[in-house]
Amino acid sequence: MNEEEMKKMEEMMASSGMPRGMNIRVRFDGELQKITRTEGFSMMISEGASFVFLLQSIFMEYPKIEKKYPPGVLGFSINGIPPRDYAMLFDGDTVDFCVVVQ
Repeated sequence: MNEEEMKKMEEMMASSGMPRGMNIRVRFDGELQKITRTEGFSMMISEGASFVFLLQSIFMEYPKIEKKYPPGVLGFSINGIPPRDYAMLFDGDTVDFCVVVQ
């Protein structure tokens, strides 16, 4: 989604009474890029969304990740810091996904 589209989405959400939108950057390491076929992307999510919500969304979009890499094999960071359980995301956060054990 480009900057103009994100701005329009924010305006639409604000006028509808929906939660404000946040722009989150998602990045994948080289191994995960083999599945996602992208280095990463920006996405708009609702204010107050948790890392767990984002993780579930990524697994729904790319089910091969969860099938190929069982729990404990993937690593995650939010702005360079490993997330705690139910860490909240904030506008402008960068979330990195990587394979830590193979």
